[in-house]
Amino acid sequence: MKYIKKIIEKIKKRRLKKKKFSYISLIIKDKKYIKKKIMEEAYEFCNESKKNFSKRKFVNEFCDLLFHSLLLFEIHKVSFSLVKEEMNNRFKKKPI
Repeated sequence: MKYIKKIIEKIKKRRLKKKKFSYISLIIKDKKYIKKKIMEEAYEFCNESKKNFSKRKFVNEFCDLLFHSLLLFEIHKVSFSLVKEEMNNRFKKKPI
């Protein structure tokens, strides 16, 4: 989970800096675009599992999906820790 925290920190920093040509800054401004992008990445992720399966491409597509999902969390100001909490509730185990 440390890597997710680092990504979230980077997203927050870029959002605050509001660089004109930062991908994160540009995409955060447009909720419609980020939603379309997540749908595209979800499709590519699922599609990658059907083709001549490549672990590398499959993992790359998942990373794209995760990254863009984290952007949407930031747009809605939802803490990713709620995901951890929800997963713990669903599996009723010791905290992850």
